[in-house]
Amino acid sequence: LDALELEFVQCLANPNYLNFLAQRGYFKDKTFVNYLKYLLYWKEPEYAKYLKYPQCLHMLELLQYEHFRKELVNAQCAKFIDEQQILHWQHYSRKRMRLQQALAEQQQQNNTSVK
Repeated sequence: LDALELEFVQCLANPNYLNFLAQRGYFKDKTFVNYLKYLLYWKEPEYAKYLKYPQCLHMLELLQYEHFRKELVNAQCAKFIDEQQILHWQHYSRKRMRLQQALAEQQQQNNTSVK
């Protein structure tokens, strides 16, 4: 397991970092684009299990497309992605909380009916 690659792949979850790379021309460099393609092996379960920020895999997938790489030069694009990630996280957190509450209520009912 390459710790530097793990760290780099996880940095791809940060849209501001992607904007930084785009503004410095990294996404126009064929060697760098090939490296991004090589990094797709992180999607395999045996490697993905080490990731703390799974959204990095989605960004890695999107970075395979030239149009997406070109759009990242625009700071507004990075801002939009950042906002969407926050909205997704908030929705997921609320949904998870509701599911946990429902499960707790169901367990409480089960405990009450057993007695």
